[in-house]
Amino acid sequence: MKKIISILSLCALASASQSAIAEFVSPSPFNDWHKVTAKNDGEVTTNSDSEKLNSQARSSHQLTTNIAALNQILLATDKRVVVTLPLPDGRFADFELKPAAIVASELSEKYPNIKTFSGFELNNPDNHGRFDITPEGFHGLFRYGDNTVYIDPQYQGNDARYISYFRKDALPLALENMPKRLPPKRLGKEQASLLKHVQKEVVSNSQGQVTQLKTYRIAISATGEYTQFHGGTKEKGLAAVITMLNRVNDVYQADLAVKLELVANNDALIFVDPDTDPFANTDADGEANTGIIDNAIGNASYDVGHVVGTGGGGLAAFGVICDVNSKGDGVTGSESPTGDAFNIDYVAHELGHQFGADHTFNGLSDSCQGNRADSSAYEPGSGSTVMGYAGICGQQDLQNNSNAYFHSHSIDVIKEHITSGSGGSCGQLSAVTNSNPKVDAGADYIIPANTPFVLTGSANDADGDSLTYDWQQYDLGPASNSKSEQVDDGKRPLFRVWSPSSQPSRTFPRLEDILLNKLTIGETYPKTTRELNFRLVVRDSKNGLSRDAMKVSVIDTNQAFAVLEPAAGTSWSSDSQLVTWDVANTQTAPISCSKVNIHLSTDAGASFETELALGVDNDGSHEIQLANVNTQKARIKLSCADNIFFAINSGDFSISSGAGDEKINITGLKAPLVINEDEKLKLMVNMFSYKGLEASTISLQAGENYQVDGDTITPKADFNGEISVLVTGHKGDIKSSPFSAVISITAVNDAPVTVDDTASVEQDSSKNIIDPLSNDSDIDKNKQLSLVSVNYTGKGSVTIANNRLSYTPAAGFSGSETITYTVQDSEKATADGVVKVTVKASTGGNTGGSGVGTDKKSSGGSLGLWLLILIPILSGRRMSRRHR
Repeated sequence: MKKIISILSLCALASASQSAIAEFVSPSPFNDWHKVTAKNDGEVTTNSDSEKLNSQARSSHQLTTNIAALNQILLATDKRVVVTLPLPDGRFADFELKPAAIVASELSEKYPNIKTFSGFELNNPDNHGRFDITPEGFHGLFRYGDNTVYIDPQYQGNDARYISYFRKDALPLALENMPKRLPPKRLGKEQASLLKHVQKEVVSNSQGQVTQLKTYRIAISATGEYTQFHGGTKEKGLAAVITMLNRVNDVYQADLAVKLELVANNDALIFVDPDTDPFANTDADGEANTGIIDNAIGNASYDVGHVVGTGGGGLAAFGVICDVNSKGDGVTGSESPTGDAFNIDYVAHELGHQFGADHTFNGLSDSCQGNRADSSAYEPGSGSTVMGYAGICGQQDLQNNSNAYFHSHSIDVIKEHITSGSGGSCGQLSAVTNSNPKVDAGADYIIPANTPFVLTGSANDADGDSLTYDWQQYDLGPASNSKSEQVDDGKRPLFRVWSPSSQPSRTFPRLEDILLNKLTIGETYPKTTRELNFRLVVRDSKNGLSRDAMKVSVIDTNQAFAVLEPAAGTSWSSDSQLVTWDVANTQTAPISCSKVNIHLSTDAGASFETELALGVDNDGSHEIQLANVNTQKARIKLSCADNIFFAINSGDFSISSGAGDEKINITGLKAPLVINEDEKLKLMVNMFSYKGLEASTISLQAGENYQVDGDTITPKADFNGEISVLVTGHKGDIKSSPFSAVISITAVNDAPVTVDDTASVEQDSSKNIIDPLSNDSDIDKNKQLSLVSVNYTGKGSVTIANNRLSYTPAAGFSGSETITYTVQDSEKATADGVVKVTVKASTGGNTGGSGVGTDKKSSGGSLGLWLLILIPILSGRRMSRRHR
């Protein structure tokens, strides 16, 4: 009998192993990247004279990779996969990617070597983006902190060499050959309708509501010249179009909740021969494009069309989506039609015109001349958003390229056009499992002129999504002809748009510019009595967007609210000192600031965490007491106690501790240290209180239940409770005794972990019991799992009975069915699992109504397997008995 059990165990083990191999997706990330050492920082080199640049940046991480292995991983599965991605600073991050189609399924099936994905960083889903793999290599763009990262092939036709770079460092491939830009074509009736919508304030009424995603079918034609640039074959031309559209979709879905899906037969619009294609490869191609698309695939097959080439520049008809006569009238051309200088500055921009958005820049220099739109010129100079002209307005350029997001005015008019305008007559609307964030821009304020200020809003998201905050000025005014004219005239916009941030506050102008006493182009102090209108635009990570508005009234008091002493270069000692300032009539109505706060920075203004005085009279002077302060980089900040304006002294000054005790003594924490389970914590010098000298650096000792990496603490996975970290302060050769810093780690409930299951039952059987929880688990201890729901679309029946599934296939049915179930732990966290059931066709005998359950990973024919094993064994026993 032992022999029988041994053989059966081996068979069962082999069967289970085969099943596991079939369903297992390796958790080990793809990480086959190898750094390329550049000759000089910022120097661009090619491998050979025949290789053309595909993308470049002023600073990047250059690498090679095993593209064949990456292709195999990404193209071979429709499940989530983990891939290690290079960051611009030389580090790497693990991202989980899942297929996210932006092309019709028929087209995707026809070109299986082209695939698009969405993804997020493991353990940090705030960092998320879009990716693709094509015959031209791997492409990625994703948010990382407050930056946007791009990964692109460095050279055309070389899919093994890549650069990883920040969006702010991107460079156009040919600055001297930038395509010309033109205002959108106005088509009379639609233009008048859109202008009517522009003139009214479009109030966002979607705060907290379910996000509505609208999908438009887009047909994109490619001239023969465009396809030749990208390799000369239809597949490579299509691949370039899909990479481009994937990046455009990232912007349109995030800001507009609009998805652009490439039509099923778009390959019919990818032309390979410049001599025989129907285009002239000029700006005139847009006007011809609608007819060309109609002839190739039919007018009813698409909602909006566009054509890309290597000639011309950018030109599109205004607000023509859904218009049967001109919905394809949009063209983008460039000698180097690749990278985000092309995809965002040009393609996303021209499509924006087709969706009803006009230019948002307020400058008139160079290409801005003749293209400004009075009703939407909300951005100083060249602007920096999608509908701006960044990089082509000469002295009024705010930056080289547009940022990949829209101004809130563009968002308003596009959303108005696709809901109440003619753009609402096509496209498919669908609800997304997501709620828009709720936003509060805060109260209105009255401030003095010539003074910096800080706006702080708030937002919450019912889904717990990560949020980004984008403060935008919303004022129209006279145009500016030059950089010198970009100053306050009482009406024009003063503050440019910066990239969305994870912080809900913004300082006007930027703090770094205030500290340097030198303003960046696109920002200037309000100098007149006027109103400044602001919007706080908040985005979540799932296509949800909301905004709220507030107003700042500026009063010209003929003086600037300013710190007079200490001046730059002053030397103080650590004792009683006098801070003086120009009140600038801010203590009187209508500003009415009666109290001020005084803070000290010892790091040149990077932080102002030392409180010197709170709620003291705004009378122009106050005596403060300095105790044991030693710094060469002191700054003083004076702020109104109940308002948003402030002043910082003119430059760094020094403070010495005199004959004080030259020792560092860490006396405590300024605030409790509390983090959630599985979070990291960076300890900083300014988190601690000191007696004597203040430390300039700290060092940490490793201990129980945590690891140390420099100044960062990483608790043991799933640990909660308290840990004690020994911290030593350092300043030059002086160091403190170790201080025990207690960190409280709050428990966080983890969702259950499900494992997909298989089961096999007989045809016409009933009430088969399946236990999907037998190999599901919960990371948290002592958490009981329960089946709470089941989703089954077959014609049989599935119910939950005693925390297991009872399954009866439909009468006469044989084949495979899928059952999706939801498991919940005792703290209501849930996860979904899948059971794939095989119903075996009956071969005779009584198979129905037994109610006998099947186990996880079970398979049919178990009796036959037993007989096949038992017969030779029993026969062997009989033979051995005969020959004893």
